[in-house]
Amino acid sequence: MSAQVRFFLILTVVGLSIALIWPNLGERTIRVYANEAAAPEKREEALQRVEKYVGQNYAAKYTAARKTAKPIGNEKAAEESFVSIKGKFVQTAFLNELGRLEGIDPDRILLEPMWVEEKLMAKPFKLGLDLQGGMNLVLEGDFKKLKETLERQYPPEMLAGLKKQLETETDPEKKKNLTNKITEINNAFDFTPQRKKQDVEGALEIMRSRIDARGVSEPLIRMQGEERIEISLPGVANPDQAKKLIASTARVAYHIHDPAGEAGRLTQEANREFGEFQKLTTDFQRQDFVRKLEAKLKFPKTLGIYLSYDKRPNAKGVSELMATEFLVLENQPVLTGDQMSRNVYATVDPERGNFLVSFELTAAGADTFGKVTTENKGKLIAILIDNKVRSAPRINEPILGGRGQISGSFTGQEANDLALIIKEGALPVPMVIVEERSVGPTLGQEAIDSGLKAILFGLVLVILYMIAYYHASGVIASFALVINLLLMAAIFALMDFTITLPGLAGVVLTMGMAVDSNVIIYERIREELRRGKSVKLAVAAGFERATLTIIDSNLTTLIAAIILASKLGVGPIKGFGVTLFVGIITTLFTALVVTRAVIEWLAYTVEVKSLSIGFGKHRSAGKTPAAALRGGKV
Repeated sequence: MSAQVRFFLILTVVGLSIALIWPNLGERTIRVYANEAAAPEKREEALQRVEKYVGQNYAAKYTAARKTAKPIGNEKAAEESFVSIKGKFVQTAFLNELGRLEGIDPDRILLEPMWVEEKLMAKPFKLGLDLQGGMNLVLEGDFKKLKETLERQYPPEMLAGLKKQLETETDPEKKKNLTNKITEINNAFDFTPQRKKQDVEGALEIMRSRIDARGVSEPLIRMQGEERIEISLPGVANPDQAKKLIASTARVAYHIHDPAGEAGRLTQEANREFGEFQKLTTDFQRQDFVRKLEAKLKFPKTLGIYLSYDKRPNAKGVSELMATEFLVLENQPVLTGDQMSRNVYATVDPERGNFLVSFELTAAGADTFGKVTTENKGKLIAILIDNKVRSAPRINEPILGGRGQISGSFTGQEANDLALIIKEGALPVPMVIVEERSVGPTLGQEAIDSGLKAILFGLVLVILYMIAYYHASGVIASFALVINLLLMAAIFALMDFTITLPGLAGVVLTMGMAVDSNVIIYERIREELRRGKSVKLAVAAGFERATLTIIDSNLTTLIAAIILASKLGVGPIKGFGVTLFVGIITTLFTALVVTRAVIEWLAYTVEVKSLSIGFGKHRSAGKTPAAALRGGKV
C-alpha cells in the first residue's frame, strides 16, 4: 500500500468517524408537544410546565424556548405551539422525564434529525442504567401461586364431577364439550419445563407491549435462563408505578355474591374476625388466617373469602389502597378479562367526576354477560383485579349492550394503567421480582464524570510517558492513540452499542494496550538502526518484523474478548468484552496503518537522516555502527 493510499484511507476514516459521533458533539434540538386531545388552556399549562422544569433542573445544560411551527414530518398539518429545547449529549433518561410531565404527549417528544443521522445512520451514544439512571428488574415466574389459583378455580370435586358426567352422557355434542373441558383443565395443571418456558416467554411479550405503550425509550427486555425475565428501564422516574405496571397479573374477573343466601351469611360471620386479620403483618400470615377461617366456618368448595379494597388515608394522610372487609364470593368467575375486546379506555364519570375504565365485550362475552346479569338480578357482581375486590355493584337489571365500566377509586394514572393492562391481556403466569436495582440520575452523572476523567487522565499519562521516552516518535504514537479513541467512539455509535461503566473500563484498558504495538515497532526499528542500517532500511525491516509479533500478541486477547462478548458473557461482562474487542481492532489499524504511514512518510518522502526514537543509541544514515556507538542520534 503506497503512502498516498494510506493517508487517503486515514483521512477518510477520521472524517467518517467525526461524522458518526457528531450527534454527540453537535447541538441537538428537542420538540416537546402537549396532548392534542387536551383543551387549549391545558396545553398551554403543560408547555409552561416544561419550560419551568427545564429552567429549574437543567438550566446549565439545556435552554428551552416556546416556538410555533408545523409538526416534523407532516408539512400539511397546521402550525402548533411546542417547546424547543437545545443542548448537547441528549440522553434517553431526559426524554423519559419530559414524557412524564403532566399534559405532555410522550409520543411527541421528538429529536430533530441531524443530516449525519439521515445520511450516515449516525446515532447518539446509548448509556446504560449505571451511567444515566433508571431501574433494572429480574422477574421470575411464580408457578406455585398459579397452581394455587387454578386449584381454587378448578377444585378436584369439579373435575371429578365432569368425569362422572362424561361417563353417563349420551349426547355426542355435550360429550364432546365435556371432553374438551376436562382436557382444558388437565392442560392448565401441566407444568412441564416446556410449558413453563412458553408461559414466561408469553409474559415477556405482554410486558414489552405494556412498556412500549407507556412510551419508555430504549428499554431492554430479555429472557434470563428458562423462567426469568430481565428488564432495564432507563430514566424511569417512578419505580413503584413501573413495577406495578410490569409485574401486575391484572386478572380481571367477575364473581357473583348473593347477599341473601349462604354467601351473605358467611360474609357476616367472616367479618367478625376481620379485626384480627388486620393485625397480621405478612402475606403468609394473612393467607394462613383465611384458609383456617374458611375451614372453621365450614365453607363449601364453591365459595371463598376475598378481600375488598378501597382508597383510605394512611397514617401520613396519603391516600392508599387498603383492605376494608371480607366478601364471600363464588370461586368460579362468571366473566374474565379474556372476554373483553381491545376497545378499553379510561374515562371520567360526568356525574361524580371519578375515573372509570370503560370496556366492550366480545360477541361471546356479551352473550355471557347478558345471561349472567339476567339470572342474577338483585345479587352483587364483584369486579376483581389481581384477585382484589375493587368494586361490587348490584345487578338491578340485565346488561345486554355488550358494554361495561369498572369503578374503584382510581386516579387518572391508575385508570390508564388498568385500561392498558386489560387491553394487552393478563400475564400467563404471575411474575415476582427477585432482583431490583435502581440508579438515580445524579449518581449516573457522577459515574459519567468519573469515567470521562479516568479516560482523560489515562490518555494524558500515556501521552506524557510516550513523549518522554520516545521523543518525537512518541508524538506519532500519541497521535495514533487519539485516532484510536476516535475510531472506537465511531464504531460504538454505528453499532448502537449501550455503553456501561465496565465498557468505559474497557476503553481505559485499551488505551494502555494500544501503545504496546507502537513500543514493539519502535524497538524493532531501534534494533535495525543499531546494526548500522539506514533509516529507510531500518523502518522497512522494523515494520516487517514487528507486524507478525503485533498480530500474535493481540490475537490471544482478541479470542478472550470474543468469548466475553458472546453468549457466554452477560450484562457488564459482555459490555467489557465488546469494548475490548473493538479496542483491539482499532489498535491494529492505528499501529499498522496510521503509525506506519507517518513514519514511512518521514523516512521515504521527507528522507530524514535520523529518527528521534527515544533514549539509548541513535543511528543516522551513512554512519557506521562504530560511529553510532560513539554518540550518534536515532
